[in-house]
Amino acid sequence: MTTTRIQKLEGLFKADGPILRSANLRSAKFCSKDIAELIKKGQISQVRRGYYAWGPLTETLNDMEVVASLIPEGILSYFSAAQYHDLTTVIPGSIEITLPSSMRTPALPGNLHVAVHKSANHIYPIGIETVQVDNHTLKVYDRERTVCDFIRNRLKIGKDVALEVLKNYMDGKKNLQKLYEYAKLLQIEGVINPYVEVLV
Repeated sequence: MTTTRIQKLEGLFKADGPILRSANLRSAKFCSKDIAELIKKGQISQVRRGYYAWGPLTETLNDMEVVASLIPEGILSYFSAAQYHDLTTVIPGSIEITLPSSMRTPALPGNLHVAVHKSANHIYPIGIETVQVDNHTLKVYDRERTVCDFIRNRLKIGKDVALEVLKNYMDGKKNLQKLYEYAKLLQIEGVINPYVEVLV
């Protein structure tokens, strides 16, 4: 394969990566034989069937970025979001993402530890924000949605953990107007208000 074609491929990954589907590569005129040759030479690597990463970038990708590339609809949530926002001391054992309930959970590589939550379609978009982490784009629920999710699921997650998240939120950057707005949309106003009033 010529240097020019390899440079073209590298440019494709830099523009549309960090992970591309085989359909993207075929659209750029790289056939199955080319892909096999590139894998053999270590210039690209297979993340899972039909998904590839640029070889030199593979080692710099963390699991969270791989998941975000493979499931772009997945929103970092619960403990993954709480950790991102410095709202908990708990280190999640897996990457937690939320998908709309109408979406089928896609297959992921076996070496990735991912917990998938489902959210009703009408509340799934509440609080999504796009962030840049090491030049890669990730979608995560914002601080207010994360707090609301912990309070909504306090009986399953544990009241102590949910209250720790709320307390850390109240001690840091907060937007109570947005928090109350989300609580209303998520139908937990009556639950969250007494906790907030104690901590104000």
